[in-house]
Amino acid sequence: MKKTLVAISVAAFLGTAGAALAEEAKGKIQAVDPAAKTITLEDGTTYTLAEGVMVDTLQPGTEVTVSFEEKDGTKTASAVTPAQ
Repeated sequence: MKKTLVAISVAAFLGTAGAALAEEAKGKIQAVDPAAKTITLEDGTTYTLAEGVMVDTLQPGTEVTVSFEEKDGTKTASAVTPAQ
């Protein structure tokens, strides 16, 4: 029973650790580069879009929320959704 409880606790901790690494930014899209799979917000921050993020649905002027992780100075967006 103790081993099961420890395994569940470790799994729960690791599951929340990944979520804690993700950050969010809100802003208006200034530019979209489909070839490079990037978007730039009006504040000048550029995000590289991860696999599965549809670049062709993103338009300049749209208010969005960007979920991203930063690694080695590159901000990789895992999701870009209309701001609410």
